[in-house]
Amino acid sequence: MNTNGNSLKNLIYTSIFNGIILGEYSPDQVINEKGLMEKFHVSRAPIREALIELCNEKVLYSIPYYGYKITPLTDEDVNNVKSYRCVMECGFMRAYWSALTPEAVDNLEALYIKDTSEANDAISHWNDNIEFHLAFFEIYGNQYAYENLRAAMSLQTRAYALTRWNEWHTSFFHDVPAFHMPILEAIRENDVEKAVSVLYSDIISI
Repeated sequence: MNTNGNSLKNLIYTSIFNGIILGEYSPDQVINEKGLMEKFHVSRAPIREALIELCNEKVLYSIPYYGYKITPLTDEDVNNVKSYRCVMECGFMRAYWSALTPEAVDNLEALYIKDTSEANDAISHWNDNIEFHLAFFEIYGNQYAYENLRAAMSLQTRAYALTRWNEWHTSFFHDVPAFHMPILEAIRENDVEKAVSVLYSDIISI
C-alpha cells in the first residue's frame, strides 16, 4: 500500500471489515497484528489503529496477549437494531419533514435509480440500501444522528453476514429497495403518515 497516515488505517479497516462480511474470517478465528502486518506489508501502527476502531465499534473484541476475535451477534441484536432504526428514522422524518423539498427528493430518486441499475448482487443491493437511508440524514443535517445510523446499519450488516450467510446469495436481499420509490412518492404527495408508514415497513422487512 502506497498511502500513509489515516487513509492507510482506513484502507486496512475497510479490508478487515469486508473480510468479516465475506466470510474470510471465521467467528472462531483469532486475528493478530503480526498476521495483518504480513498481509498488508505495513508497520504495526496503522494495523493497531484499525483494530482499535473496529473494537470501538464492537466489530471485534480484544483478547489481551492473544489477539482479536469477531464480536458475536444474534437475531436479538438484529431486532434491537430494527427497533432503534424505526424510532430514529421515522421520528426524524416527521421532525424534518420540511427539509424534504422537491429538489431533495429528486436527488434521492436519482440515487435510487443509480443504485438499482448498478447493483448486480445481494451484498451490493444491501450496501445501496444503507446509502439510501443515510442520504436522508444528510438532508436532515444532523451528523450525530448520521453516524449513529451508519453504526446501526453496520451492525445489522455483520449480523446478517454472521447469522444468515446463505441469504446473501439468494433473491432475499435483491428485494431490499422495493419500498424506496413508494417512500419518495409519498413525500412528493406531501403525505407524512404514508411516507412514515412505508419507511417503517421498509426497515422491519429485512
